[in-house]
Amino acid sequence: MPQWLINFGNWLLDTIKTLAFTLFTMIKDVFFFAFEQGMILVTFILQGMGDLFQGLDVTSYIAALPPETSWVLSQIGLGQALGMIMSAITIRFMLQLVPFTRLGS
Repeated sequence: MPQWLINFGNWLLDTIKTLAFTLFTMIKDVFFFAFEQGMILVTFILQGMGDLFQGLDVTSYIAALPPETSWVLSQIGLGQALGMIMSAITIRFMLQLVPFTRLGS
């Protein structure tokens, strides 16, 4: 077999390998780009949700209450009760995100 034919075969094999690796890298890059854009969108949405609660300053409302009222509320444990309720609601929402459960229960 002539040497030029062997060289051409090796060149063709190297070109096909390089083309396959390049295509694989391009497909991988497109997937990573789409994933990154999705994560940027999720980050943007979560930052927007955090900004919704920025105007809620509960301490200023509590400070505006008369001292007798705030003393009674602290004695009956309203702060702890609200903390438990918010924790329970958060846990309930997180548990409903488990796959194969419906979000309406």
